[in-house]
Amino acid sequence: MTIDYQALREAAERATPAMERLLMLPVDDDLLSEQELKDYGVDIDALNAFKFLTGPETVLALLDERERNQQYIKRRDQENEDIALTVGKLRVELEAAKSKLNEQREYYEGVISDGSKRIAELEEREILLPERSSMLHRTDFHDDYQTVMAYKVSEVIDAIRATGIRIKGE
Repeated sequence: MTIDYQALREAAERATPAMERLLMLPVDDDLLSEQELKDYGVDIDALNAFKFLTGPETVLALLDERERNQQYIKRRDQENEDIALTVGKLRVELEAAKSKLNEQREYYEGVISDGSKRIAELEEREILLPERSSMLHRTDFHDDYQTVMAYKVSEVIDAIRATGIRIKGE
């Protein structure tokens, strides 16, 4: 059944004063004629229109609609509760992720700092190379003998070891 809410509202608003007048009538005047009711200012047409619109079918339809609305509200409340629980879990997970991220950030900041220090240490190390020795080098007898400056391997190895650098392949 389709309910015309606007018509029902208007009928109720028009019937309200008539009902108030009826309630003010003396109790012993149960059987008043329509004319007598009109003489008391009771709007019989408004009462009849309201009575017509608020029959059992209308009341049942309104109750059914109310029940559907309550069920809808209950479902939405459950959905809202589920959403709230999910949001709560996500917040907990977010805080845990933030905490882990901060721990990792601190760890990697330490690694970067240690690495930077190590790089600085390595850059500070200097190798004091031995003096080069002059070596005679001959090129096919076309030119005069030429000299080439070179390091003695053993002296270079000793200089590298003196700075603390390990040498592989010896």
